[in-house]
Formats: sequence, C-alpha cells, structure tokens
Amino acid sequence: MPHGLPCSFNTNPFLSPSPTTLLNCALFVVSSLLLSDGVSAASVALKNVNIIDVNNLSIKQNQTILIEDNRITKISGKKLRLKSEVTVVDLTDKYIIPGFIDTHVHHATVPDTSDSDAITRTRLRHLLQGGVTSIRDMGGDVRVLSSLKRRAEINIIQSPDIYYSVIIGGSEFFSDPRTIESALGRTPGNVDWMRAVDENSNFDEVILKALGTGATGIKIYAKVPADVIEKLQQAAKRHGMKVWAHAYVGPAKPEELVNAGVETISHAPDLSAHVVENFYELRRKGEHITDEQRQDSFELTRYTPLIEAMKTNGTILDATLTVFEMNQSQRGERGKLMNDWGNTFTRLAHESGILVSTGTDSASDYYGHNTPLVQHEMQLLVNHAGFTPLEAIQSATINGAKVIGIEESVGDIAVGKIANLVVLNQNPSDDITLAKDIAHVIKNGQFVYRGNNPNLPFVDAKKAAGMLYMSGQIGNFPGTKILAGDDISAQMTQTMKNIGDVLQQHDLTYSDIVKCTLMLDDIDEWQQANEAYTPFFETLPTRSAYGTSGLALNAKVEVECIAQL
Repeated sequence: MPHGLPCSFNTNPFLSPSPTTLLNCALFVVSSLLLSDGVSAASVALKNVNIIDVNNLSIKQNQTILIEDNRITKISGKKLRLKSEVTVVDLTDKYIIPGFIDTHVHHATVPDTSDSDAITRTRLRHLLQGGVTSIRDMGGDVRVLSSLKRRAEINIIQSPDIYYSVIIGGSEFFSDPRTIESALGRTPGNVDWMRAVDENSNFDEVILKALGTGATGIKIYAKVPADVIEKLQQAAKRHGMKVWAHAYVGPAKPEELVNAGVETISHAPDLSAHVVENFYELRRKGEHITDEQRQDSFELTRYTPLIEAMKTNGTILDATLTVFEMNQSQRGERGKLMNDWGNTFTRLAHESGILVSTGTDSASDYYGHNTPLVQHEMQLLVNHAGFTPLEAIQSATINGAKVIGIEESVGDIAVGKIANLVVLNQNPSDDITLAKDIAHVIKNGQFVYRGNNPNLPFVDAKKAAGMLYMSGQIGNFPGTKILAGDDISAQMTQTMKNIGDVLQQHDLTYSDIVKCTLMLDDIDEWQQANEAYTPFFETLPTRSAYGTSGLALNAKVEVECIAQL
C-alpha cells in the first residue's frame, strides 16, 4: 500500500528547515476538524482499539484515540459522534502501545566506516519501521549526531527522534581508540563532546559547552572520582542537562555514583563492582576473578546498601542485557559471568522496585536480527529478570522516556502527549514476543511507511538499468486502506509523501525523479492537483497526466514515478 511520514519542524531556532522543506510541509495541512459538540477534534480517529496502559499495567478495551496534528487530544471508551471530515481508522481487535524507546545506542562512534551516514540511515530507518520512536545515543561524534538529529526532526530521513550525550572521563580514558575515531581531526578529551575533567576543571564551562553541542545529557564514562562526579552533576543540573554514567566508572563505585546524583546508570553487570574490588581489571583488561570473589559477587545481601541508595535517589538502571547475552559465547568464561551478573542484578533491581529501561548497546545488523534489538531486550527482561510482558513494555516506553527526560511529552498514551504509537496485531500481555507483530507505527501523529506490503501483488519499487521504477501511489495512510481526506489536495499531498518514503528507502530524494505520470479520477481537478504536486520539487521532472474511470480505493489521484539511481 502507499504510505506516508509525518511533517514536523525542528524546535531549535538555530536549526531551520530548507525553504523546500518548508513548502512541502506547509502543504500538508488538513482542514480543521470538529467533534459534534463543536470542540476542536483530531484529524485522525483510531477507533475500537485496546490501549495498553503502561503506567497501571492494564488494558483499556475498545477505546477511540483522537489525534490532531501530532498530539493526542481525546481518549474515550464511549461512542463518539464525529463529523464526516474526521478520518477514521478502525483498529478493532488491535492493541496499541506507546512507541518503543531504546535508551542505549551508538550511531556515530566510527562515522567514516562502520557508522557511515548511509549505514546509519539504514539502521535508523529499520528502528522506526520496527516501532522505535526515540533513542538515546550514548557517545559518538556529535558533529554527525547533530546532523542526524536535525534530519530526523524535519523528516529528511526516516528515523526515531534522537537524543544524545557527550562523554566525560578522566584524561587517561581518552587514549581509547574509539574516542580518537569520534573526535577525528581534534584531540579527544579536549573537545566539547569528549571532555577530560579533574578536580580543577571549570564544571560550568564544561557543561555549557556540552549543552552547546545539542546534547541532552552527559555520560560519565571512566576514570572519574566520586567528588568530581558530584561537581559535574551539580553543574549539569544547574544548566538543565541530564546526568548519565556507566554503573562502574572507576575509581568511583556504583554506590558512590548513585549518591553523587547520577540519574541513570548503564550496564547491569557492572553493579558487581560494589563487591568485586578489582573490577577494572576484570571489565577492561579481561582478567579473571577468584572463585571466592565470584561466590561473594552473587551474595545479594551484600548489595543492600547500593539498592537502598538507588531507591532513595530514584536512580534508573539501563540494564543493556542484550549486548552481554549476544557476546557471551565469544568472550568465554568471562562473557558468561557478565551475562549471569546482568540477569541477576536486573532481577534484583526490578524486585526492589527500581525502574529499569531497555537499552541494547548494539544494532540489529550486527547479529542478523530483522527486528529492533529493544524487542529482544524486552524478551530477556521477561525470560531472565522476572518481568511480566506488560512490565517489559513499561520499561521500553515510559521508563525510557524518564531516562531521557521527555516523559511529559512521550512514553505513554494520554491526552496532550505526542502521538508516538505502535499498533499490535495481538495482545502481548501473555506473550512478549507478540510485541514484534506490528500492524502500524505512528510517529508524530502520522502513519509510518514500513516497506513493501507482502499482501499486495507488487513491490513499491524495483531497480533496473540505473533507474528506480516505482509502482503507482495513492493518498492512503501507509499500511491501511484509509485515504488522507476526501479532497484532491489532501490526497495528492499524501501521495507525494508516500513517494518520498519509497525514495528514502532507496537513499534517493525527489530531485532524483525524472518522470511522473498522474492519473486523475476527475481531470477537471488538474489544477488543484498541480498546486499540491509541484512544491515537492525544486526542478520539475517530465510528466504525463490523464483522466481515468476509477482508481483503487476510489482514490482521486494516483502517481507513478521513475527515478535515476
């Protein structure tokens, strides 16, 4: 089926969309829609859907969700009388959850090779199409991340919303070769996104420069003492930045991090540093611990002071079970130990009432997965850490929003929240694997294109002889049989957005189109069709147009294009 992406604007005043983007977006304006009582209503009504309440871990059956622009404006279990202008999508027997949030990714560590722009855009597209609507990037080249963030915000690329960190460490840490790649052309430890600190640092200056990179938070990585961490967090909170860290920073131990005010700590296995004295040698140098240390590390009563400190301070655990589970076989005995620690301490944290988020610290293509790893992380929480399926979904939604500090706008399904949503075909409350069975992804109130529809007798595009031949597109919401309005302007705009989504899938843009054919249900609407069509191009392609006696879904327009590769 044809498809479409949202048209949202960057709220950063220093990052403005291009004039072409402004024109394209300006045309995607749906006429004001009203409920029968005269109150402003959503442009789309998701009808008869079962809402998974991630706050109360319950299901609200047969609800209607009204969405206006990019926000939820009404939720009701009663039958609503809607004006005919409201576009209704019937989701009977479907289940809806907030968009997933991966709280630990890396998309710009080595931006010139393994994290190149093309590879990264493919990864981001895969995440969004799999239901991930927000990510927290935990360290990389912010020159790259800021560009990706901007392009995601204004829909130049199909991507989750991106929130990223700057890396803070002791000077010794910045000999790590990964930091050299992420600061290429500069000196790691002496750039705004990779800063070496000690007790004599000007912490307000460090934080303000970090803030200037567009980062949401700081990530304290390694070789920072507890007293310096406390000064960092005080400065960060003065200037509105989040404070994140590895669970073990060294020399600071987990409890010291928590008491110093770190808000989220990453990597559950690192909590063992509370007991294991030579943890740095084990974690960073690959040395083994003694049998006695191993035994002591699994005596959970030893962790009571740490757990109590986390509860008192409201610290969130970014467990990252996936990366340890995936890599344990190649790391031998040490890998198995780290994986066992991760499962054990995540279960302990969860049973103690500590919030856990779903970070993966990896990407699906590393392991041959065809769904986002956040869904694998949810399975690990259920299978190895004692979570119920709904608790795992809670970890991947509202808990993740709390980690990033965006819980006022996303993370659950409530009036006033941004409509970042995932529609599931089946009820995941008894089987977490059903969270992979996705019917639709909605970001910023718009249905997301998720690739070729296997139920249709054609593909959206095919390459041949240096060209991309595209199937005809009509103005329906992606993956649905619902047209985006009744008038030619709305349908043409959606049609062209659908074409843009297919182009993105092949790393192309509207400027690569060389020929289009317009099929109009009513040739007398030729001029209105042109007014919605032409702003998508800086240079117009060649074109033919003709009237038809009928189109699929009774659409008013179908457009078929050919692009040059």
